[in-house]
Amino acid sequence: MTFSSHRPARFLVLLMACLLTISTLASARDYQLPSIGQPADNYMSPAEEQKIGLQVVAQLLARHLIIEDTQLREYLTSVGARLAGHTDADASAFRFYPIDSSQINAFALPGGYIGVNAGLITETDNESELAGVMGHEMAHVTQRHIARQIEATSGMGWATAAAILVAAIAGGGDPDALSAAVTAGVSNLNQQQTNFTRAHEFEADRIGIRTMAESGFDPDAMASFFEKMQRRSRLYGNQLPDILLSHPVSNTRMAEAETRARDYANTNIRESDTYALMKERARVLMSKQYGELLRYYEQRRRDEGDTPALDYGYALTLLQLGRSDDAITLLEPLAAQEPPHAAYSLALAQARRQSGQTRQARELLEQARTAFPDSAAVKLDYAEFLMDTGDAQAVRSFLLQDRALLEQSADAQQMLARVAGDQGNLGEAYYRQAKYYELRGAYGPAINQLRTALQTAELNAFDKARLRALLDQMVKSCHRAWSERECREQVTADARY
Repeated sequence: MTFSSHRPARFLVLLMACLLTISTLASARDYQLPSIGQPADNYMSPAEEQKIGLQVVAQLLARHLIIEDTQLREYLTSVGARLAGHTDADASAFRFYPIDSSQINAFALPGGYIGVNAGLITETDNESELAGVMGHEMAHVTQRHIARQIEATSGMGWATAAAILVAAIAGGGDPDALSAAVTAGVSNLNQQQTNFTRAHEFEADRIGIRTMAESGFDPDAMASFFEKMQRRSRLYGNQLPDILLSHPVSNTRMAEAETRARDYANTNIRESDTYALMKERARVLMSKQYGELLRYYEQRRRDEGDTPALDYGYALTLLQLGRSDDAITLLEPLAAQEPPHAAYSLALAQARRQSGQTRQARELLEQARTAFPDSAAVKLDYAEFLMDTGDAQAVRSFLLQDRALLEQSADAQQMLARVAGDQGNLGEAYYRQAKYYELRGAYGPAINQLRTALQTAELNAFDKARLRALLDQMVKSCHRAWSERECREQVTADARY
């Protein structure tokens, strides 16, 4: 899978700064006060927060700023779900996205959408450090910092906040365009709101540390990671890591975090062996210089010896360079280990497919389906294998029986569209392609896809009725996600291309 080479680092830093500039106050629970409801609801409803978050994610997808890798996203989601089990929110309240940037940062969007830069993942030394950053961002969401700060800021409604974020993204990462958008949106924030932001960081630290400890992660990891970033900034002078720009760290804040961590000194720390593999997967996926990356792994393996994680990352790099036989040699002993690991099985299956060993690849994928029946990554890799072998009907049967996968995976919908196109079933092909766009929040292309089909394709009565119904649904969804005017503008803009 290929990804865009655009990495507007400053865009993500300033976006996060904008988000946290419109953040807020402590929860009643932490101060042991009686709950009297959510004041932020008076200004921005949860539905409105969802609307803003969805708009921003759609733009990130459209600009290829999200790494669309199911394995990596599944891993982040699993860590997030483990943390969410010890918050006041359900795991379904959060959505996690790996961001295609080497910058060390993470950010929270309204509505529970959290971005974790690949560069941050590769900079952590253990899973607890990663969980610490994620728990911090989740606390910004559960405490509704963005909504509360907008409520506290006279003149800034949710629509204005959405416009700031979307304008920032629409600037394409251009620092001047982004700075102008942010400045226009937050120019009326005074020192009191700046102080609120500091309070939010302390609050997110406090809640994040508690959540980490209760989830079985090392509560010291949050403070240790920020301390490591500070040491790095001193080493490189004025070039602060982005996470320190968007999450300012003072000595007081560090001391506070260390003190709170001591309250959980008896935590039973449990870390997954998947972390080390996904760290290397993130490194490979964000790289565009595979020859340089190959030398990196060769040097590290000389210095540190062969480890499963380094062998896995090295094998993924070899696959990117077309050296499937060398990758198979590395992956075979890893995939033979017990208990089985999905990452090894899928990588070895990919290597065997690349080298033309179709039967062996199928056996591996069948075994992975049995061992990991709930993994969307395994299901999608199996469906892609069936596509590669030309068994279109098997792809269709396999995907249609998994309603949950179709409701969540744009890739699954696109595979069904390809199958239908190959079979000459235009009505189904247009339907599935529109669903693909819908799952990515790209309502303009979805609506135009359906309009084109109804105007030009030779369709039977059933397909026409089905596509008309979907078109009506898409228009309503677009109006809810944006507005009628913005929806019309998107459809018009898409039709120009």
